[in-house]
Amino acid sequence: MRCPVNAYKKSMSILDPVTLEVFKHLILAIPEEMGANLRRTAFSPNIKERLDESCAVFDARGRLIAQAEHIPVHLGAMPSAVKAVAVDFPELSPGDQVIVNDPYRGGSHLPDITLIAPFFWEGKLKGYAVNRAHHADVGGDTPGSMPGSSSTLYEEGIVISPVLFVKRGVIQDHVRVVFEKETRNPAERIGDLNAQVGANRLGVSRCIDFIDRYGERAFDKFVEAIIDYAKSRVTAHLFDLPDGEAEAIEYLEDEDNPIPIHVKIRIQGASFETDFTGTAPQSRGNANTPLSVTRSAVYYVLRCLLPPDIPPNHGCYENVRVTAPEGSLLNPRPPAAVSSGNVETSQRIVDVLLLALKNLLPAQIPAQGQGTMNNLAIGWEKKTYYETIAGGMGGSPKCDGASAVQVHMTNTATTPVEALESAYPIRVVKTALRDGSGGEGLHPGGMGLAREFLFLEDAVVSIQSERRRFPPKGIGGG
Repeated sequence: MRCPVNAYKKSMSILDPVTLEVFKHLILAIPEEMGANLRRTAFSPNIKERLDESCAVFDARGRLIAQAEHIPVHLGAMPSAVKAVAVDFPELSPGDQVIVNDPYRGGSHLPDITLIAPFFWEGKLKGYAVNRAHHADVGGDTPGSMPGSSSTLYEEGIVISPVLFVKRGVIQDHVRVVFEKETRNPAERIGDLNAQVGANRLGVSRCIDFIDRYGERAFDKFVEAIIDYAKSRVTAHLFDLPDGEAEAIEYLEDEDNPIPIHVKIRIQGASFETDFTGTAPQSRGNANTPLSVTRSAVYYVLRCLLPPDIPPNHGCYENVRVTAPEGSLLNPRPPAAVSSGNVETSQRIVDVLLLALKNLLPAQIPAQGQGTMNNLAIGWEKKTYYETIAGGMGGSPKCDGASAVQVHMTNTATTPVEALESAYPIRVVKTALRDGSGGEGLHPGGMGLAREFLFLEDAVVSIQSERRRFPPKGIGGG
């Protein structure tokens, strides 16, 4: 089915193409600069070196208008957090910043802390600068706040529903003191939070500069135009895909019985629908995935199908429908634990979506990658370290898979040996590719990474990983 020929015209009637393109790059530069600022000023290697942070800009209605190409699992869930803040704080002031990490209010898992800063023009709310960063510890039962045996959210760390962290430019002591008392490395936590505050201040300043230079009317027209442009491009692309339905099932590993994740995908014209009915009920453990993260995985897979020049904003997802029954693994009821759901179940959601899409788009879908983030949390008396061990990307019909990379829902880096050894009582004995681990085929998958550590002091280690009993699948006989 073809898209109507006027699909692109509405955005062009609001702004001319040249102005739209210039403004698009100006607004996209803002979250990129926010991220660079956050990484430079953060205290923890997790943000400075692993780059475990994401930044975006939203309009006054809570619609995404620009994001940096940071962490997919962060970015797709951010709109839910912004909407939660808009509901709880309808009367914010210049200089305010709201903090939230509650997975049931738009968060992902508790270590991912989001700061949301409104920006104004002549007293009117015009939008929000937002960043989310993974903190190496936010309390809870084990160092790193990634306990393998948690059964409730409260075992995993401090739970922050939206609360005012910065009021008219001043950090609120009653919120700051919670991090000082309840986390294992309070100086690092406060340092990273200060970096997040500073990154948002920069984002707010750049957004105001945009309006000051080009005018409020031009900014408003641009927001509508860029969202409409993205929607039009996505609509046209979806119309070019074959209509049809496909379903698939994947499993998470469990001590007792495998946990099924089932999806049915329906592409019809400009509509992209995913229905996870048939997925397991919410778990007694921590494999549960907040609905915001489930949506994030769907958004990511759709982005993988789209031309990369389409600007990532609210318009990309207006035709997307995500159904996940309440009380299921992918839409749990609080206070279900979620620490593994964000990092492991989200990867399996991507796997099952791509497995279903392979039936509709066989020439576009790659073999499965490592399918796990290989989460490693290490804790000493006053320090905590978190990293995800990189693996291989699946081979595709056109090329080999990349080696030693973070696949799909994460986009972090491997901490350099020098940075790791200088910050923690640890020695890196080995960092090497696992030769042959990518499988065989015309286009083999990428190789995984082997890391060996020698602890120089006693430490507590937590690991959350997957794909041991159910290894990744090849395609086309690979």
